[in-house]
Amino acid sequence: MDFRQVVNYRLVRQEATDLVNALVPVLSIDPKFADLVLMDLAKVLIICGRSNQGIDSAELLAFLVVYALVKKDQDKLNAALNRWEFAEDERRKYEKSTLQLLLDLTKDRSVDELVLPSVLRQYDAERGTNYLESAVHGIYKFAQVVTKADGTVTMQEMEALSKIWQMLHTYKSLPRYQDGFDHIPTSTLEQTKANEQTASPVAETSSAAVTPPAEDPAVILEKALAALNDLVGLDNIKEEVKTLTNFLKVQKIRTERGLAQTSVSLHSVFCGPPGTGKTTVARLMGQIFHGLGFLKKGHLVETDRAGMVAGYIGQTSKKVDDLVNSALDGVLFIDEAYSLVPEEGGRDFGQEAIDALLKRMEDNRDRLVVIVAGYTDEMVSFIESNPGLKSRFNRYFYFNDYKPEELLAIFEKLCEKSHFKLTPDARTQLQKLFEELYLNRDRSFGNARMVRNLFEKTIERQANRLAVLSDLSDELLTTLLPEDIPMAALKFQTGAWTGDR
Repeated sequence: MDFRQVVNYRLVRQEATDLVNALVPVLSIDPKFADLVLMDLAKVLIICGRSNQGIDSAELLAFLVVYALVKKDQDKLNAALNRWEFAEDERRKYEKSTLQLLLDLTKDRSVDELVLPSVLRQYDAERGTNYLESAVHGIYKFAQVVTKADGTVTMQEMEALSKIWQMLHTYKSLPRYQDGFDHIPTSTLEQTKANEQTASPVAETSSAAVTPPAEDPAVILEKALAALNDLVGLDNIKEEVKTLTNFLKVQKIRTERGLAQTSVSLHSVFCGPPGTGKTTVARLMGQIFHGLGFLKKGHLVETDRAGMVAGYIGQTSKKVDDLVNSALDGVLFIDEAYSLVPEEGGRDFGQEAIDALLKRMEDNRDRLVVIVAGYTDEMVSFIESNPGLKSRFNRYFYFNDYKPEELLAIFEKLCEKSHFKLTPDARTQLQKLFEELYLNRDRSFGNARMVRNLFEKTIERQANRLAVLSDLSDELLTTLLPEDIPMAALKFQTGAWTGDR
């Protein structure tokens, strides 16, 4: 074992001890708080592990120290303090049993929900105390140290920390703080002590699926419109969707009153460069159509030529049928749809896909909305190439490149979502970078996808900068400096930055 690994072990061991010391007042309230703390910390460790494709040795050591101190188990504490660093065979044994403790604690419990914050919030409200703040701060700091235990902090681990922060600040309503104890597994950790079988990989651990109650269509519509309005830019798109929504509302009222209604096709053509939000708007339109009662589900199924066209005669129609079946009562979104038509003209399997799609659109006119998307010129040529397409797609939405100030606003939204903030100098540097990229853009300009990848690379550079520090405060973890921004992006062609549309 190298010296760096020993240092990491000692770091997490000390932080685990500090965490338990900080939680002593909470643990003294009620014996059941011990199991509640361990259950939530097990969830935190599993989330950290998922971000790194598995829980590593230092993370398991951190939990073992917490467990030993909370449960006052001197044998396990001695193992953590004395044998973990140097006795490899015994360490492997304790790693195995500690992983099993994590899995047993979270068995049949949602890993994506913490209980302790809600219980302490209710306890503080009942008693006028302030245990919640110190407990949340201690657990989050513990998660930071665990995430950094291997000496590096990846983008995935940063996202895990963001998720943990949100969970620590999400509360459920409890009539009494004791009601939160119902979430503790009935079987205790002691009952699993002898279980030495190999645990299943943490990455495959998931909570039982629960079917949520159906949401009110009016609420679905309101949320979808609010999400659309919250998008950066796209003013013309927002106005067109609003106009369409108002038209459909009137048509619905006319139908309910037995009046004649104007025939309307919801199939649409989204024209514009990549990264301008076409997929996002398509997904929201599906929810809007669902909220208005025109689609029963409103879900989105995404595909492209590769998802529709097969390499053998007769197989393409089956692929299209399967796609349409999965999209029924929702939206089928076909990206770069113009690629279905061969450039040289004539027929190929792409034409077979178009024919099969047109037939299903006719057969399921009341259960399917198709949105085709791609570059403006190519999409116009695509629709004009086939009378069947032209008769069914007569609603066009034009998406434009984001301007520099809009690109900066998108970056700042990503920061806000992941609990980061730009210093004034970093913001100025980003503004200059986006102005330069926008000025030199071509038809492959990445827009929001470029911003997302730039954000991820910025977070990676920040993580590398912080990895050498021994003490990470919230301020350090959430602040982005000018040196974190990869200005080398100016050396790349704008099309080199790719990501979600």
